[in-house]
Amino acid sequence: MNKKQIREKLYQLEEENKVDYEIGHRGGHYGLTRQETFDLLEIPEKDQIVEFFPPKIGVYCNYLGGGLRGAIVAGGYNNDVPAGVAKKIDAFCAACKERYQEIEQGWAEDPEAFTDEWNELGTQKCREAGVVSAY
Repeated sequence: MNKKQIREKLYQLEEENKVDYEIGHRGGHYGLTRQETFDLLEIPEKDQIVEFFPPKIGVYCNYLGGGLRGAIVAGGYNNDVPAGVAKKIDAFCAACKERYQEIEQGWAEDPEAFTDEWNELGTQKCREAGVVSAY
């Protein structure tokens, strides 16, 4: 399953209220439970690798303070994950990141959404610098 197919499936899962996400001006997250991710990606060896993953798989963004948000980053997994599985998980997380960014961009297009140009510019600069967390 490629990133485009994963994104299409994520849209469908969002409509079914199965995606766990909260995206706001103070950070957030976007993803699925470990089991749902394994099922979506059709990972057959899930029973052997389950302990290498956190309970939820996807991306998150920390609030840095002062209206700034950090980089959107994938949740980690253990280095012992087989390369083929890691490649699938990385594609999944990349699709989650794109969707997270898409939802964030929706704020700019919503005339009723609060946006602060300085905070958005500051967030952009923090992300360009690779800042993930303020602590």
